Amino acid sequence: MNIIPSTLDARKPTYTVVGGAKSKGCADSFPVSVLILNRGPQIYRTSFLSDLAHIGFDSILSLESGQNSVELEGLVAKFPQVRFITFKEKVSTGDCINVGVRESCTPYVFVLWNDMRLATSTLSSRFFEKVAELNLAVLVPALHDSGSGAVPSSSHPAVSRRNLKTLQLEPKTDGEKTLFPFDWCGIYNREKFMLLGGFDYTIANPYWQKLDFGMRAWLWGEKIHYAQALKLNYTGLLPSDDMTIDSAYLRFWLKNLAPIYSGDSAALAPSVFWRYLFQTRQNPLLAWEEFKAARAWVKLNSFRFKSDAGTLANLWDPMQ
Repeated sequence: MNIIPSTLDARKPTYTVVGGAKSKGCADSFPVSVLILNRGPQIYRTSFLSDLAHIGFDSILSLESGQNSVELEGLVAKFPQVRFITFKEKVSTGDCINVGVRESCTPYVFVLWNDMRLATSTLSSRFFEKVAELNLAVLVPALHDSGSGAVPSSSHPAVSRRNLKTLQLEPKTDGEKTLFPFDWCGIYNREKFMLLGGFDYTIANPYWQKLDFGMRAWLWGEKIHYAQALKLNYTGLLPSDDMTIDSAYLRFWLKNLAPIYSGDSAALAPSVFWRYLFQTRQNPLLAWEEFKAARAWVKLNSFRFKSDAGTLANLWDPMQ
């Protein structure tokens, strides 16, 4: 666990891909692949896939747990534009997205869950031209619960007693900034995602895994904004995040909050180890190995940093 990945190729889970005959040539109506994350019951699966195909998505990837192989045979025949990726091992959501982005063949990847529905009636080519013009790392949607209430899906940083806090608010204005994609959803720029290294599979807690990706994007000079025209509705209960201060948080802290930016690069000072040791409360030798791994990762990527967490929070303006 002491190795911190810098590229998507650092880990390659075992999986198989079936279907997708139409998408092999990548001649899609839209320059975007839909990446479906699956959870809970899938009783409306056929209608969900039909809706996506009707909108005009010719490249659809569905990430499977490997438990529905019989059902998949029928779906492959009915939906030739869908590729089903079945994992042979347990993987995190971030891992799933890493694989889906790697397997996609379009400039953009639209990530959503099977318990969501697109509220936008039509997505035109002009919309995706606008996405290209914005050139963001991620364009996140407006989310609404099953009762049509707005979800507080916009995350903003704030400094409190030298610690970084995040505030979850309802997005108000088109183009508003957010720290990370809430519930993983959004239109990801494939090239930027791969250059950022994707989601860190070594961070087990989903919340810190999401925040790690978002903070890295902002600290490395990329942007994540909200798009009012892109709307998703939940059909079931809203997910909840576990924000426990655990080993996943501490790795996130070492990578994103502890480095200091000066001149044209960032560094993780040796003196930070003592604060880390106090927080982790583990064997000093194990803590030192973890700290060394983080310090090596920061050094490897030092010139990719354009800011540090304190500066990012202090200068944060949702509309700039």
